[in-house]
Amino acid sequence: MRKRLFLVAVVTMLTLPSLIRAQTMLSTIETDKGEVRKPLVAHPLTWWTHDPLRRDVSGELMLGKARDDGRVIISRDYKVEQQIKPIGEISGHQIVQIRTSIEPAVVGDDLLVTRGEPAIWKELLVSSDQGHSFVEIYALKFDIDSQMPFNSASIHGSGPNAILGSWGPDGGNGGGCSDGYWWFDSSGPHAVDFSRLNAAIFKAIPKKATFTANCWALDPEHSRLRSVVQRVDAKCHACGILGEVEAAYRIEHGVARPVHVVFKPDPRPDLQ
Repeated sequence: MRKRLFLVAVVTMLTLPSLIRAQTMLSTIETDKGEVRKPLVAHPLTWWTHDPLRRDVSGELMLGKARDDGRVIISRDYKVEQQIKPIGEISGHQIVQIRTSIEPAVVGDDLLVTRGEPAIWKELLVSSDQGHSFVEIYALKFDIDSQMPFNSASIHGSGPNAILGSWGPDGGNGGGCSDGYWWFDSSGPHAVDFSRLNAAIFKAIPKKATFTANCWALDPEHSRLRSVVQRVDAKCHACGILGEVEAAYRIEHGVARPVHVVFKPDPRPDLQ
């Protein structure tokens, strides 16, 4: 069973000289096996696109492993396709998305990989020095036959309050996902702070209740959030429904500030 992902990627990027000095700056990579964090290292765009299989962090591609006949699985045993998409620019930083599709090129009963839906990788790169080098701030990597839908990253808003958003569902029935939202200044991207918005929502909904603060509930394009409200002790995803909350917010200097929050109680709340 695949792990459900609820990560909100929190990454701060500095200029290239600062990146070399700052060992705490990390890229966040989500795989079927969970989260991996790695230091931010700048490379030319060609480094990120050349032979991407060498950057398989999960090991599920079995590169270097021997088949039953003794032959070692190598990169040529896979068919790889890439789409490089410029997302845009915020505060002078170019943002590039790489979509990599990976599937077996050779299939046999004794091969350590099986045919299925292609593995899909989504990586977000941000320029660190006038577009000559890029760092990876976020990646979502699912293996062959995970059957994960692909959602492109987007820029929401304009000017100094524009943000970059990316999310992808985990394929489970719980509505989980892996997502990230960043605002930018001259030093690079920083995680958007939703804590004030979430605090305003908790103040508006009943005590001992909860809501979904990200994933499908968050609409950064229109600066809105809409979520079902449940009891914190609900016994299932569809149990303990108390109503619905709707909130509007605005982004100011990387902070989601609540504009208005409305809780709409269910006329017949589920008390299970």
